[in-house]
Amino acid sequence: MAEEKKNAKIDNQKQSKLKNQAERASQEEALKQTSPEELRGMLTNKNADYVFRLQKELEHQGKMTADAAYAKVADLLPEIVAAQRRGQPANSFYMASPKIKAQEILHPHVAPKATAFWQKAVDNILLMFVIFAAFYGVMGVFNTKYQTNQNGITVVVVISALVGALMTKYNDWVLPAKGQTKPSFWKMILISAAFIAILMVAIMVLTLPALSVINPVLPGIVYIILAVIAYGGRYWFRKQYHIVGSSFAGTSTIQDSENK
Repeated sequence: MAEEKKNAKIDNQKQSKLKNQAERASQEEALKQTSPEELRGMLTNKNADYVFRLQKELEHQGKMTADAAYAKVADLLPEIVAAQRRGQPANSFYMASPKIKAQEILHPHVAPKATAFWQKAVDNILLMFVIFAAFYGVMGVFNTKYQTNQNGITVVVVISALVGALMTKYNDWVLPAKGQTKPSFWKMILISAAFIAILMVAIMVLTLPALSVINPVLPGIVYIILAVIAYGGRYWFRKQYHIVGSSFAGTSTIQDSENK
């Protein structure tokens, strides 16, 4: 009997809570349909002063006309009045002074977009090519005897492509995008091992003497020039697609509106 009364009390509390939430939602919806003039009349003196100063800040900071600033503030009135009814003044609700709130309205924060996989892969591949080409270039310039098929141009390109792609995929595993799950440790190990095996086979095949025609060893200075060109191409590519962040960690893309 006592248990039934306890359950009934809990049910009544839940129903009361749901009813209050429904009433609050209905009231907030009604506020959205109320004219700005009526909403201004509902404001307390404290909130009215906040709204007045906010409008003046918009006019001053945004070089806006009084009518334009009035319209901007009018969009906020329903939520200000709703918060007021809950006992929350505007400065507490927004956690910002009118001056700071005006800055937020005029310069809203835009979250970075996720960079497409192919963009991250190209970025990393170009970086790897710069590193390998520069390395083989320096070795070729200072050690003229360092001429083997393992530093042929085709091998450099293939190594850069595979290592760059693996690095991109590894970053996605370690720092998965929102809504994606991190793969298991053993799955990462197996896929990485497969990539390395493919890389080794590709190098073995390309360094065969019979394939030296498609894998010529270039002079060291040529590798250095190619590294510089690839570095410039990577810089242009990152600017073109607004890629930010390190290639050895997660990258993101800035919204176009922030770059204009």
